[in-house]
Amino acid sequence: MDVTVLCDAVAVFPEPIADALPGWTGEHAAWTSREMPGNVAADGGWWLHFHSYLLTDGSDALLVDTGIGPAGGAGAEWLGTEGRLPELLAAAGVVPDEIGTVVLTHVHLDHAGWNIDGSVPRFHKASYVIQADELAHVRGSASYERYLRAVDEAGQLRVVDGETALGAARLVPAPGHTPGHQVVVTEKAVLGGDVLVHPAQARWPELTYVYETEPDVAVRSRREVMAMAGAYGVPLAPAHLHAPLRIDVTGPAAVRRATGPGRCPAQRI
Repeated sequence: MDVTVLCDAVAVFPEPIADALPGWTGEHAAWTSREMPGNVAADGGWWLHFHSYLLTDGSDALLVDTGIGPAGGAGAEWLGTEGRLPELLAAAGVVPDEIGTVVLTHVHLDHAGWNIDGSVPRFHKASYVIQADELAHVRGSASYERYLRAVDEAGQLRVVDGETALGAARLVPAPGHTPGHQVVVTEKAVLGGDVLVHPAQARWPELTYVYETEPDVAVRSRREVMAMAGAYGVPLAPAHLHAPLRIDVTGPAAVRRATGPGRCPAQRI
């Protein structure tokens, strides 16, 4: 199965990094500048990438997350830039009708922004897969109305509970960022969603993010997913990092940026 990185957008996080990551220090900043400069803006701010992942095996196409969405959408308004996922899919030779499955790691505005086209699902032949705990978390919210209601009403929402096989991929719950957050495990990479949002969290998993619903659970999930990627010997590719990470089985102190392809704007891992 091929895994292609689709970088929907890049933008500076619109809040001070020390507010977003309580406990942020100069040591974190120095490590990030040295090891993951692609996540550091020219002014020292937090430069985020918004990655979706296209999985293809010659017969089916699976999309992991749908980015920040078009101009005028909530994600684009928050970040001050619009997404470009449709043109990236076209450049990869994939049209919306060829997407058979959309996996949502979680239902946040920067991961579900292209779910809907007008009032109907953009990928109208696809099953949109989320964890039951995530649906329970967002049902009745603005996010459900904005990103899931049309999918649900079209009969395209597939709700799973726990680890689930999807062809050559596997869904693994990794709660904490949200109650139903999940990662996607493939033979090429572990696609980590927001199990960590900043590269320094790979070096210091205890560094929490202010928007984690359950910080202690998020730390545990972060450690577990990193250990899984290290044990499998594949890169960990979260949504917001410039490049995937290699996790050494000796522990987070040995984390490093993966070499080779896999960076923006649309390259294979």
